[in-house]
Amino acid sequence: NSPHVAPFLMGCAGSRAVTPSLGGNGHAAEVSDADAAPAKTVDPPRCLATVGLDDQLRWASAPPWPYGESGQCHAPVVVLDVGKGMKGIKSSFFKIFPRGKFMTVADFCDDALLGKCVVLIHGGGEHKNYIGDSEKEKLAEHLRRGGAIMTISAGGTFCGCNKGSLGLLPILAHDRQHWQRGTGSVVLKPTPYGEQLLPKIKEVESKYFNCPALLPVAEEHLAAFGTTLPGLPILTYETEMNDCQSATSLLGLSAVQLGELGEGRFVVISPNLEVNAGDVNIRLFRSLAAWASAGHLRPLVTGGEAIHGPRFDETSMTGTDRDGGELYTFPIASGKLPALSAECIAALGEELTEFTLPGNCRLVILDLGKGDELPSIFAALVPEAQRVIVAPQELDATLQPGDVIFLHGGMANEHAQRLGVLGRRRIRRHLAEGGSVMGVCAGAHWLSCRDLPLWGHALPLVPHDNQNWRRGIGDLSIDFTSEGQRILGLEGSVDDLRYANGPLLVALDLETYRNYQPGKMPQQESAEQEEINLQAAGPPVPLAVFANCSDAKVTDWATMQGHAAIWAWQTAQGGKAVALSPHPEYHQTEQSRRLFRRLLLWCAAAT
Repeated sequence: NSPHVAPFLMGCAGSRAVTPSLGGNGHAAEVSDADAAPAKTVDPPRCLATVGLDDQLRWASAPPWPYGESGQCHAPVVVLDVGKGMKGIKSSFFKIFPRGKFMTVADFCDDALLGKCVVLIHGGGEHKNYIGDSEKEKLAEHLRRGGAIMTISAGGTFCGCNKGSLGLLPILAHDRQHWQRGTGSVVLKPTPYGEQLLPKIKEVESKYFNCPALLPVAEEHLAAFGTTLPGLPILTYETEMNDCQSATSLLGLSAVQLGELGEGRFVVISPNLEVNAGDVNIRLFRSLAAWASAGHLRPLVTGGEAIHGPRFDETSMTGTDRDGGELYTFPIASGKLPALSAECIAALGEELTEFTLPGNCRLVILDLGKGDELPSIFAALVPEAQRVIVAPQELDATLQPGDVIFLHGGMANEHAQRLGVLGRRRIRRHLAEGGSVMGVCAGAHWLSCRDLPLWGHALPLVPHDNQNWRRGIGDLSIDFTSEGQRILGLEGSVDDLRYANGPLLVALDLETYRNYQPGKMPQQESAEQEEINLQAAGPPVPLAVFANCSDAKVTDWATMQGHAAIWAWQTAQGGKAVALSPHPEYHQTEQSRRLFRRLLLWCAAAT
């Protein structure tokens, strides 16, 4: 009983609907119309059809936020918590909008982002517990001031014009008495208009959990919204979901529709596109958010341009906005990290033979599977009295405030299992309390924000192209960056440095990093996890890059050259961290020992 709507629109005002109001104290009045008006061809307005859709988002007019190197946030897709909890909405939407803002309704209503963001209202059944009359008026004001609202599933019903709904958007949930249509997967196809806006998207698969059949209101009710054009369908249902045997088929009904309300815009999504979202769904979400922003969202992350290979120079470094994301250039925070003072270096004496750590500092080496090898590796690097080797379960009882934790190489997934919840928590707390940590190879990988349970999620770094991690084992050279020379007091290169399938770490955007904290835990452990949210003093800084390699055993050198080999970072509490892809502790030379000790001293010293 439902005609295909591409390229047509169906007007609908369900038998018990309310008249919308976008402001003032207007009250809702019941209207009664047929369930579906005749299909009518509508030409898409030129302003909608010509808006470009981008994968990465940035809002040009966003107000300053109280954190970040630049003090700015450029990605206000605001996901409101209307019953899922902060962990729940991050679990659902972080992968889609890693640089978004995750907020309670009350915080949004008090925030300076009204009219300057895309507000996302997810599905569920608890909307009325979070959004009342005063919150409705704030959302209406948000639309009047040029903001946008994106709804998913029951979020669209709640914002629409059915009885008991907010009346914010010109849509209706059709045939609500047959809401138990079923659960599973559905396929969506672009309408001819959708093909104009989304030329790269040919088909979308989505999860479906008793989602509403959402239709535009009848034409005569549009004036109350300040518009003459109903929502335009850009995706329709290509497959059916109708376990309840409703007389209305989903086939051909609008799955995603767009519309304008004066200066504001809306996107209404019927199915659960966010559940287990793959690349196509993520691209679709970001494109819809870009459209909803009316052009304010720009295709850049902080300060960057898209690149296909590493770039590290005096002003820029390589980074990304998510684990597995595209590469971008980020500005280098020159001069932000403290440097080893001349006094610190002079106090070393002959550092190659008489090296000692300052004060009561020790190197606490975690034994994550190397056992008896560790004493001989570190004998020539750090005096025996200033190093201790401990098992993960002994870390909490052993660790002192001034200690530097060391995580050696191996396999990062095995590190995660050996450290477990308690070891991970203790290392993160040490950093949060101003302590320091060094990770080499797999240890550096574990410290990164790789999106896997029990990883350290400590440093704002992620591995690039990790599926091709077997790059070889051999010797190579690194060149110090200008920041590396300033911080460590070293110049030039380090030759014959051992490499053994170490990660190619790139900087993670700080807004993504803040959203990701406290990281990911196994599902069975998450309820008991102690929340330790690490706070960054600034972005990570590359100290050295891979420079040259003539060792044929390093088989994938072409993809490595130019990437960062060493990173340094500091928490807001003064904790320091160093992540190294190569191994200065293996096959030691005078150069490699000096490099290791300078890095260790930087972690340990009150620079």
